Amino acid sequence: MNWDDLKLVDAAARMRSLSGAAKALDISQPQLSRRLKSFEDRIGARLFDRTPTGLKPTEAGLRLIPLAQDMRRQAEAATRILPDLAASALKVVRVAVDEVRARVLTDRFSTLTDLLDGVELELISSHGLVNHQSRSIELQIRNCLPETDTLIARKVGDLAYAVYGSRTYVDAHPASRTDDRYENCTWLGFAPDDLWYPSHMRWLECRLKERPKFRSNTMTTLMNMTASGAGLALLPAFMGDQNRTLTRLTDPLPELTNAEHIIVHRDLRREPAVRTAMDAIAQVYRSLSPELTGTASEFPAAAAQ
Repeated sequence: MNWDDLKLVDAAARMRSLSGAAKALDISQPQLSRRLKSFEDRIGARLFDRTPTGLKPTEAGLRLIPLAQDMRRQAEAATRILPDLAASALKVVRVAVDEVRARVLTDRFSTLTDLLDGVELELISSHGLVNHQSRSIELQIRNCLPETDTLIARKVGDLAYAVYGSRTYVDAHPASRTDDRYENCTWLGFAPDDLWYPSHMRWLECRLKERPKFRSNTMTTLMNMTASGAGLALLPAFMGDQNRTLTRLTDPLPELTNAEHIIVHRDLRREPAVRTAMDAIAQVYRSLSPELTGTASEFPAAAAQ
């Protein structure tokens, strides 16, 4: 049943005449008469008797008219709150990120702020998969795809890793510039707790004889340990290349170059603020693509592996 059909019934019942109902609906009387008769034919019941004193509801009409009135009142109530809906729309978008993805966004924060066009962004630190069903988080940035069809993944770019060491460590350990680095250098690794980097851990396990004695579950701490001269480590190319105390010792490693995705609940992707935030984040990733993939021209070429 179409609400437009019930509008005819409601108007005819209120105005008690075809001409009055047509005027109330801003249509011609012949048009209203044809549409009302067509509706009566479809439902197989006459709703009004045409009498000299006006329209008189039939028994069928008396049963349907209250329902049509209720729908009109609900429609009027919806119309009244429409001006307030924009004010109550989502204005703050919470994005779950680890410290690497937070660094991507903060590296272009002024650009990101302009692109958000008034939408407020909250970066929530997380090293695990968030519960999107709870609606405590709108977006998450990570490299793995969601495992449920209630979540949507949007690829925004690629993130590469390479081997780095501090300049002082590399100068003191010539083996760090060759394949001997895996046997003759100290390595820094990843703690298994809340681990976001299982592929990186496996990469090290395949090359090192012993597990690194110094480990961390955050990339920022790992980079600080590397910069202090504690040993060699796998770091995101865009973070390592920006740190002038570090030397890149390999090209970006293809096996550790992963796609970055924005994860959003299917129902939330229609929210204007969420769409704006997703587009802004995607634009930041695009602008940083050379840095994120370790191919930015301003950085010196990597040493031979």
